[in-house]
Amino acid sequence: MTLSATSTSLHFIWCVPRSRSTSFEKMMANSRQFNVVGEPFIDFYKQGLLSSDSFLKAQKNFNDTFESLSHSSLRQAVFVKDMGYHAAEFISDSQILSAKHAFLIRNPKLSIPSLYKMRNDFHENETGFEGQYKLFKRILALTKKKPFVVDAEILIKSPKNTVKSYFDSIAYRMPDDILDWQPGSREDWQGRESWHIDAINSSGFIDGKTEVNLEEMPSRVTKIILKNMPYYNLMRENVSSP
Repeated sequence: MTLSATSTSLHFIWCVPRSRSTSFEKMMANSRQFNVVGEPFIDFYKQGLLSSDSFLKAQKNFNDTFESLSHSSLRQAVFVKDMGYHAAEFISDSQILSAKHAFLIRNPKLSIPSLYKMRNDFHENETGFEGQYKLFKRILALTKKKPFVVDAEILIKSPKNTVKSYFDSIAYRMPDDILDWQPGSREDWQGRESWHIDAINSSGFIDGKTEVNLEEMPSRVTKIILKNMPYYNLMRENVSSP
């Protein structure tokens, strides 16, 4: 069963790693209007890298999970946070049209050093920018409508206006207390809590230190940052005004 694009209660926000996306996920859970699901496709992406046979199995698992999310959204609105590159190779045109999509971006000069801090041997594909932009272009081409795009630094500096604009874009009322949540983890984060320490300890969006000394980064990291800047700049051109 496929939901129509006009009646869907299935909402995705497609991110890059270390883009404050888990805080956004936690905020959406605090709205109490959605069944919030975090990164349901990450294991299928990893499975699909193993071999062509594994990719076919991963595709089936992706489709089954997407179908389950669609069915769940018939009972209660579903909000899904995942990395764009996790889904870009799997998601079909009909699946794209059956849901509503938004994007969360962050400057590679900030997100990639943070990724390096968590995993210094990360693969450059795991930065997520190319896959995110590829998915953005597909959605734009299919829907003929620009998806809502949030820049993480604008979100942090102007959370109320940014979140209000996002809720307006999906035709939901923003709860008055949505920006104040309780510290704590989420079930979706089990096994990867170390990646979400700041979000676990958070009770709202915090405008923390953002300056990164790139001269202290290995040359491999700075090269990957430069390689991804064009994708970020293209996405930044489409940021929705708060």
